[in-house]
Amino acid sequence: MAAQNQFKIASNAIRIANSTEHPHHVRLKAFAHLITEAFHCSSATIYLADERDHLLHRKISTLLPDEISDCIIPFGKGVAGRCAAHARPIYRGISSLHPHEPSLGTEHQVHAHPIIDGERLLGVLTIGLPDTTLLDGEDLELLQVLLIEAAGIIRRKRSRDDMNKRLEEFSFLYRISNAMLSTIKLNRLVHLILSAITSGTPPVFDRAMLFLANERTEILQGMTGIARAGGPEPPADLPPAPTPDSLNVSDEEIALLQQTEFCRLVKATRLPLDSTQNHISKAVLDRQLVLVRAPRRESPIDRSFNRKFGGTPFAIAPLIAHNQVIGAIVVDNCTSGRPITPDELNLLQLFTNQAGMAAENSILYNRLEETNRNLHETQERLLQGEKLAAIGQMAAGIAHEIKNPLVSVGGFAGRLKRRFPADTEEWQYADLITREVQHLETMLTDILFFSKKTTICYSRCSINQIIEDALSVVALPIEEKGIKVEKILASRLPSVLGDYQQIRHVFINLFSNANDVMEPGGVLEIESLPAQIDGSRAVSVKVSDTGAGILLEHIHTLFSPFFTTKEKGTGLGLAIAHKIITAHGGTITVKNRETGGAEFTVVIPVSP
Repeated sequence: MAAQNQFKIASNAIRIANSTEHPHHVRLKAFAHLITEAFHCSSATIYLADERDHLLHRKISTLLPDEISDCIIPFGKGVAGRCAAHARPIYRGISSLHPHEPSLGTEHQVHAHPIIDGERLLGVLTIGLPDTTLLDGEDLELLQVLLIEAAGIIRRKRSRDDMNKRLEEFSFLYRISNAMLSTIKLNRLVHLILSAITSGTPPVFDRAMLFLANERTEILQGMTGIARAGGPEPPADLPPAPTPDSLNVSDEEIALLQQTEFCRLVKATRLPLDSTQNHISKAVLDRQLVLVRAPRRESPIDRSFNRKFGGTPFAIAPLIAHNQVIGAIVVDNCTSGRPITPDELNLLQLFTNQAGMAAENSILYNRLEETNRNLHETQERLLQGEKLAAIGQMAAGIAHEIKNPLVSVGGFAGRLKRRFPADTEEWQYADLITREVQHLETMLTDILFFSKKTTICYSRCSINQIIEDALSVVALPIEEKGIKVEKILASRLPSVLGDYQQIRHVFINLFSNANDVMEPGGVLEIESLPAQIDGSRAVSVKVSDTGAGILLEHIHTLFSPFFTTKEKGTGLGLAIAHKIITAHGGTITVKNRETGGAEFTVVIPVSP
């Protein structure tokens, strides 16, 4: 059947194709009607192809009231699908139609012709013929002209869509970049990053997780996660990007959002930084975006991760800043079940490039703030140290001046005490003066010892001998209180190079303190054994008591000068002990025992 007035039909086709004021589907609908009139067809339908998914996904038909409708016709199915699969014209009866191919039901034949632009398949045109008459040569020539014009409409539409999509992506990234640059607080930035890629209706991704890499411990630590609720939703354009206004949430609100079950699950996840054990480490170490389509089958299989997060397809984008991988963003569509498309992967890649720089800036800023804070604290400590040094010098001078007259007061008080009977009031006064003078002399001795520069007289010393000597000094008060002494002294301990008297002073102080804090009948445990300090040979001595232990808030200040929990303590005993042991290149530490009481550990190197 020869088409009538081919020139007029071709002119109308060109006019329709160039009617740019109308949307593409309107022009394609006009094309379909033009074809039915030109070839006296029962119907004409134009299908748009999705080559990536190998299906026809849109249709414009003279049989449908809508200008454009959705459809799912896989390549190779139905008349239009077979034409798309082979990219050549075919002729079939209506019994071969796919359920999504519209028809009147009275057609005798359906002709399908591919709409091709170069080597790209853009779509398929199907024509329903009321009889068995085939299109002749002139009809086919005219149809080819019309298909070229239809291809032009679809090509321009695709180009415009691609351009609009790119512009929308760049706009999205620009707005995201501005929003990320508006904050320097890491917790807000992380919240914004994950909110951005799970925003919109439907969201870009249903869930997003952030993992940070710790190369020192070789661990990927889950930091936070955001999951969007909701069922499967149809595809949509890019969601609106968060703006700086969306950051106006308090730290308490962010903390509340991070208490969700999904976020807690992410935080509890630690992955070994090993590319042979999980996909996330592989993406981080290879510095490449990875799409895992079948987590339960694709190697490396991480069954623990799959159990936690469902085993649905997911994508990993490494966060790279200054050519260093700082972590990774993991996304999936666990809720909706939508496949992750190449366009979404491309957007994720662009987004993580921006996020990596912002996260690195935030981390550097936080480090700078911490360094500045530490510097300020160091300056304060130096100033305080200078003040204490000046006070110490003054105290040492005063103590030296006071000590001589104090000795005279104590001596005369002792003489008066011997002249009065023990049951008189005068004797009690003299005894009180004597005891208080002794206490002041002890305090002045400690202050003078602590304030002067330590001079070490080195000699070879036996730690076990020093312990025995120190115990003999405090034996009387220990026996009076009924304290039991348990010694576990290792034999063949190496001798240490140190000051015998100073080290003995340390243990006298530790034994006396232990005796003071225990009730009658307590146990003083002393253990000596070989040890190491900084890789060198050393000896260790543990001094344990059965007292009440040390309050946690006091442990870090126990060795500070003038800190004491005793009513008449000077607060210098442990400070002096710490000073002596440190001067010998050793360490002295304290902890509470699980069974009760405190345990001091002194470690002294064999050779300082």
